[in-house]
Amino acid sequence: MKRIAAFLLLSSFTIVNAQKRNVIEPSAEYVMHLNAAKSHNVELIKNKKQLDKLAKQGKLVKVKQRGYGYRIDDLTHSHPYLVPKGNTILVEIAREFVKQTGQNFFVVTSMTRTESDQNRLRNINPNASSNDSSHSFGSAIDISYVRFNHVKGPNAKLEKSLEDILKQFEKEGKLYFVKERKMKCFHIIFRK
Repeated sequence: MKRIAAFLLLSSFTIVNAQKRNVIEPSAEYVMHLNAAKSHNVELIKNKKQLDKLAKQGKLVKVKQRGYGYRIDDLTHSHPYLVPKGNTILVEIAREFVKQTGQNFFVVTSMTRTESDQNRLRNINPNASSNDSSHSFGSAIDISYVRFNHVKGPNAKLEKSLEDILKQFEKEGKLYFVKERKMKCFHIIFRK
């Protein structure tokens, strides 16, 4: 009887711990990016109901599926909403991309995630942060650097052009970005 009670106690302890997320001490760069995401005065978006409320209040805007110089992928773990300034900067990046590369477009693969979306994503994406994500404040996107013009595969010229544009925007104080090697995307955080 004692063995069964001990087993049940140990089993319930394991299940409870498995449900908690393992938070890792964030780097200084991560904190800087997260603070930039929070600077738009949108609280951590916990669920779709809260996301809808923020959209009604105008704190988030719906992003068009197809824009001049960009396309939004079929989003499975995020929603096509951004803080207004983020939407403006996305359009600027896309216009500059077309200006520099001709009639090409890039693909946005992730946008605003609720806390629920982020938790689901952790199960399949090793880059999904165990801490709060800048995506959960409506001020971050991911742009693939291996998907241009409906073609999946490396394109060194278009990748370099996009990266150069992001470097220029970062220099101008409009955004921060990180080149994620595993997920083959630029993770972009919009600054206020």
